[in-house]
Amino acid sequence: MSDTLIIIPARYGSTRLPAKVLEKIQNKPVIEWVYKAALAAKCGNVIVATDNKKILAAVEAFGGKAVMTSESCPSGTDRVFEAARKTKAAYIINVQGDEPFISPATIKGVANLLKKDKQADIATACIPTLDMNLISNPNNVKAVLGKGGRALYFSRSVVPYKRDNTPDVKAAPYYRHCGIYGYKRAALERFVKLPKSSLENLEKLEQLRALEAGMIIKSILIKESGPAIDTAQDLKKAKAFAKKLK
Repeated sequence: MSDTLIIIPARYGSTRLPAKVLEKIQNKPVIEWVYKAALAAKCGNVIVATDNKKILAAVEAFGGKAVMTSESCPSGTDRVFEAARKTKAAYIINVQGDEPFISPATIKGVANLLKKDKQADIATACIPTLDMNLISNPNNVKAVLGKGGRALYFSRSVVPYKRDNTPDVKAAPYYRHCGIYGYKRAALERFVKLPKSSLENLEKLEQLRALEAGMIIKSILIKESGPAIDTAQDLKKAKAFAKKLK
């Protein structure tokens, strides 16, 4: 039995685009795209954790596995924890249900980092970019990374601030955060018991709770994949992107 479990949290009542994981791209629901990418990573068993029977039925219709979780889960991480609680997996990978184009290599890379790095409590992925349209958009979370890929901070603001526009500074990339997390079991159990932190409440980014508590988050670097889906406009972009795929 694998020591790794991939869980895809899928909430029905998304604020900006309700039931977005059931929206179809090339006749397949978004959640199916994510599920099949997770399977292709070949890291371990894959399950969808949802609060809605329509999502459960959709997953089962394409042959996937899903479990029902409480509607009162305050975050996707809490939903992941609830689904993982009855398992013995040592490593739990949280793959966001609205990332239809996430690469299996990204999922595998996060899992490998988590297993190999003794310091890391949590593993994630970031995309180097110089695209100021992406960087300036508060919906795109930026990461500040230190030595060895250790996350120093995450923000919706443009960070770090580049004071001098010298050639070297212009060439230095920003890091856009990708919505995937890998947890060592003890770290996940610790995280969900922590109270919400002040920075988390300010930025609306739950990973800041872990950093404020002294937990270590490390990141792999990946290439741009495709649009995540948060709004109706994102869905249009995703459909256009899918047409370009082979």
